[in-house]
Amino acid sequence: MSSAEKEFPGLRFDPAPGLLPALALPAEKVRQASGQVGNVRTEMEKTLRDPGAWSGLAGGSCHDAVQHIYPEVWIMHDALSGVERTIGEWSFLLAEYQRSRTELEAQAVAARARVKQMEGNPDVDLRFFEVMTTSGKEQEALLTRHAEAKKALEQAEDDLDAILDSAKDLKRQHDESARGIAKRIREIADHPPDRNTTSFGGSNLIPPYFTKPPVVPEDTGPKREFNVTDPTARDRATELAAMAMVAAQDGYFGNDRAASYMKYWLEGDGRDIQFDAQEFLKADPGFRKILNDTMRANAPSGNFDTGWKGGSVARDMQNGPVTPELQDFYYTMNGYQYRIVGTDFKMVEGHPAGTIRVDIYKRYNWGNPEGGAHRNDIEGVPQNDLARLNETGLAHDFDIVGSTTWYMAPGLVG
Repeated sequence: MSSAEKEFPGLRFDPAPGLLPALALPAEKVRQASGQVGNVRTEMEKTLRDPGAWSGLAGGSCHDAVQHIYPEVWIMHDALSGVERTIGEWSFLLAEYQRSRTELEAQAVAARARVKQMEGNPDVDLRFFEVMTTSGKEQEALLTRHAEAKKALEQAEDDLDAILDSAKDLKRQHDESARGIAKRIREIADHPPDRNTTSFGGSNLIPPYFTKPPVVPEDTGPKREFNVTDPTARDRATELAAMAMVAAQDGYFGNDRAASYMKYWLEGDGRDIQFDAQEFLKADPGFRKILNDTMRANAPSGNFDTGWKGGSVARDMQNGPVTPELQDFYYTMNGYQYRIVGTDFKMVEGHPAGTIRVDIYKRYNWGNPEGGAHRNDIEGVPQNDLARLNETGLAHDFDIVGSTTWYMAPGLVG
């Protein structure tokens, strides 16, 4: 008898292997490291935000050095935090799997005892001699007892098989989760975010000083609250129509981003979605023109910040070719807000040069239930009907955020 059969006499295998106490030590070590690096990150952010902390030539050089090191600290903290969360998630999942294992083991022990009890029933085995030496009612009673005993044994065996099947399903879930957790930890180690924040390709990290724009009036109010009223039959029909829109964007129009964001709106939890702002810049020549004009106009001032401004992919489309990528952004986030921040800009042989940061923000919602400019129907569905899905909890509005920073070398501005 194997060790697993000794430990689990009912199931005779371990559907949820793992030692919860053994996870405690590495989890605590990672938590401590994450906390320490997080403290360093916090202090660096405070210092970088304090313009009075840097004065004179030496101060400026120190600021540049800290700003250069900061992404490394940020990435390390995010990686450690990711590992900490992942280990914590695995600890929770393993505890749940092992709780289910304990319940199934108890059921299996009882089921095996029941099978053994049924196997011990003398009426289960019908001997030919007994049948042939009885007749009439006695023989009929014998056959009836035998049929009932066989049926009870088969039922006990079926019950045991069902428990063992549940244990096998638990083992599959456990193993899939373990592989997924291991893959996530490997990905954190093998694929950190881009550390180079001054390359022309840019960094897609959302900086700590990224602040969202003020909320516009049409995005606030009782009808913009989440899950505050019960859905009606019409709301359910609108939900089905929205699901059909996801399928159409994905399968027919090929707008992968629009489909995935709408699917997240229908199924997600409302947390922010971070997207690659560089992809937006590459896809939108109209916005690149705005960016280039802004840099040319403000470069002589050295440092500049446009503040949050309103943008529209539909307007951008009028200033350049409409590629499939730009069309996808149109259906994803037509109306957006942007902010352009330039640092240490100067004119070099008539060309602006310096570090540029572009922040993009979009509140993903529909309609204007609190009032505002009319929004066109979507595939025959009024946008305010779509807006009600957030109000009824059938969907969840969320924020789209993106930021990219790079060094604009002389001559690269169009």
